[in-house]
Amino acid sequence: MDSLTQATLGAAVAAAGWHRPLGRKALAWGVALGTLPDLDIVVFPWLDAVQRLYWHRGESHSLILIIPLALAAGWLVHRVHRGSGLTLARAACVTWLVFLTHVLIDFFTVYGTQLLAPFTRHGFGSNNLFIIDPLYTLPLLLGCLLFAVWPAGAGRRVNVAGLVVSTLYVAWSFGAQAVAERGFQRELARQGIVVTGPAQTAATPLNTVLWRHLAPVEGGFVIGYRSLLDAGDEVRFDFVPQRAALADSWRGSREFAVLEWFSQGFWIAQPGMEGTRIIDLRFGEIRTRPGISPDEWGHVFAWELRGAGDGQVELRQLPQAFGDRRAALGAVWRRLHGDREAW
Repeated sequence: MDSLTQATLGAAVAAAGWHRPLGRKALAWGVALGTLPDLDIVVFPWLDAVQRLYWHRGESHSLILIIPLALAAGWLVHRVHRGSGLTLARAACVTWLVFLTHVLIDFFTVYGTQLLAPFTRHGFGSNNLFIIDPLYTLPLLLGCLLFAVWPAGAGRRVNVAGLVVSTLYVAWSFGAQAVAERGFQRELARQGIVVTGPAQTAATPLNTVLWRHLAPVEGGFVIGYRSLLDAGDEVRFDFVPQRAALADSWRGSREFAVLEWFSQGFWIAQPGMEGTRIIDLRFGEIRTRPGISPDEWGHVFAWELRGAGDGQVELRQLPQAFGDRRAALGAVWRRLHGDREAW
């Protein structure tokens, strides 16, 4: 999730666990600890493009390695606040909960989190939340703000209420995802579309009402959208060719291998300016007007592979192609409300 959400979630969990011994100081510790796992990016200047993809959300987000990290950080909190009544066990336990909730909320997104690093580099993700979702973040933020200014008892209760509401929202997102998934499966079967591998149903920007289905088929992928507010069950699936042959010259390189791993196979190839563009379809596309063809879509995650001389391959991440953001978000908003012509 975004940095604000992670910091706010950390603050809310820390305030719930340390409200008595630390009071409002718990918020500051929660913000720092909730942000800590994402500081793995501080080593990026010393890593190449391949290493960065493997490293981010790797060891720092491992369910295994956050245990010793929580013990060390909990010991630090305990030592700083000697005499406050905060025991080492409580300090370590709450610190672990802050790290655990950080990892879990990242797991809910489409990016993928290496929960079992370094033993496996598989990116786990349930796709039930978008990376920015105000309906998840705002209850947490409100609870933390009121905890900071209200009397202790009332502040504690409203902070816990924020945690409860945000958790219920996550539960709702899983239910909404399941409903959308069943609808997509029915439509694929009705239209006779043969899916050739694992598919995914993911939340779209800023909401859990409009859902996107991405499924591999012969020669490429189909992408369909379904809103819980749609008047009927019909789904229009757009076919996106993979053009796998464009990547043939890069197969066997570590650069292409990391892109195939990162995208979990949901990639397409396009001719690039100096090589081949590889696009990860999992993160959605930017549609700024109805009827725009797949070749004109903007994409969030894309790279270019090109020769660097002496048989070397250069991997360069391309700028995010958002285009007209207002038009794109307006199209999402209209489609969310059941307007199929918005696409």
